[in-house]
Amino acid sequence: SAANRELVQAAIPEAIFIPADDLEALREAAAQTHAVVVGPGLGTGLESEIMLDETLGQGSQPILLDADALNLAAQGSISLRQVGSMRPVLITPHYGEMTRLAPKLVSADSRLDVARALAYECAISVLLKGAPSIVASPAQPILFDTQGSSDLAVAGMGDMLSGVCGALMAQGLEPTIAGAVGLYLCGRAARISERGAGLMPSDVSERIPDVLLEKTDVRGNLPFPFVVFDAEADQ
Repeated sequence: SAANRELVQAAIPEAIFIPADDLEALREAAAQTHAVVVGPGLGTGLESEIMLDETLGQGSQPILLDADALNLAAQGSISLRQVGSMRPVLITPHYGEMTRLAPKLVSADSRLDVARALAYECAISVLLKGAPSIVASPAQPILFDTQGSSDLAVAGMGDMLSGVCGALMAQGLEPTIAGAVGLYLCGRAARISERGAGLMPSDVSERIPDVLLEKTDVRGNLPFPFVVFDAEADQ
């Protein structure tokens, strides 16, 4: 709401603030973006449903759905299949959110199979967070995060991951690749921060530029540091 403007702009001066109840401003902003991230802090009430519906109704740019946007989808407020038919979509659920989104799939299959099945069913990209995280899409090999760190389980880290993936989509990366690269950037940034149990999302975001500057001698056609399940082995 407008009451939060001073709090947000004091903490993040460069942020562009739009009151939640200004639907015209929301439509205009959503229509002008290169990518949209919806869900963190959204809520699941009627006002939140309206905001989500208005956002989805603007443009055809890539969109990332996380947190309460996924909870609203689980409640039936939106159809992931319908959204996936209109624009590129990346969802970033943890296992609890996936259980609510696709209870029939979760009850019968492994995490990998669940992510793949939902990706095919809805024609979307799925980043299923966990140990390990999995990135699935209908048209590409499934990617399996090999970093194996619990750092990204810290409170608030999922919201930051969504922001990083959304920023990558805004720069032109397709959702599946944005999800994989976002996972790597955040995981690597968490590792080199060396904050241990005191790690916070802001520590990770501050180290992402350092990760981008790192160089490696690794060569090959696999999207390092991921293992590809549905492709021929790298020679």
